[in-house]
Amino acid sequence: MSRSYDARRKAKRQQARAAREDATDARRWHPPGAVAVIPVLAIAVVLAAVGILGFGGSSGAVDKKEVQRRVSKLLAGIPQQGATLGSPKAPITLWMFADLECSTVKRFVTAYLPSIINAWVRDGTVKLEYRSLKTDTSDERTFFRQEVAALAAGRQKKMWDFVLTFVHEQDDERVNFATDEFLADIASQVPGLERARWRVDSEERLFEKQVAYELHAGQQKGLRSTPSFLVAGSPAIREDFETSLNGLVSALAEEASSDVPTLGVLGARPRSMELEGAR
Repeated sequence: MSRSYDARRKAKRQQARAAREDATDARRWHPPGAVAVIPVLAIAVVLAAVGILGFGGSSGAVDKKEVQRRVSKLLAGIPQQGATLGSPKAPITLWMFADLECSTVKRFVTAYLPSIINAWVRDGTVKLEYRSLKTDTSDERTFFRQEVAALAAGRQKKMWDFVLTFVHEQDDERVNFATDEFLADIASQVPGLERARWRVDSEERLFEKQVAYELHAGQQKGLRSTPSFLVAGSPAIREDFETSLNGLVSALAEEASSDVPTLGVLGARPRSMELEGAR
């Protein structure tokens, strides 16, 4: 094993330690929220969301400029293609199954996803792939509409901008806040997104089929809560990645959990996850 590889592993461990410290600091300064913690498996990782409420909770009082600043900073310089964030050549793939209206997804995204992106996605080790899984959105048509809107932004390599902005600004899922006006407002906050093109792509029937296929794929894998994650890739590198994820989970061990863990096993990339529309 080369010295350079050892150095990279050491750097990853230091990044993981820093992420755990950041998580601890976040708990000190943010109001506590309900958390779900799921163990990291040797082959697959399935996490229920964890973290702290952010950006004003569900009150609707959101600082949109601050959201845009944080999202843009987090994603700056990272390639996007369809539903994928990160280098297409990344040796590790992390599938994130989510419902955009899930408040637990919001807590995970605001408190812990940044450390994963900064430590693993930015340097090309891990690529994130978004997948739709209905858990919290009460109306099925609304669920399909908002997921398709996100995929439509992916046509312009802006899906993760749309997803993160939506999640940061979500309201109480018990009310139908994800109207066409709300989706258009989210699109207007995505830098560089051509809204006329996005509106046309949002009517794309192929995206509806893709969402339906992803729902089926998630159910076939036994995923029942969001966010849930599956990991696959090079075993040697994946071990380090899972160690870092375990560190984040350990940082949340003292938090209470009311969600039921969703477990899955994934050794190699299955055909069921190969979605041409997401490329």
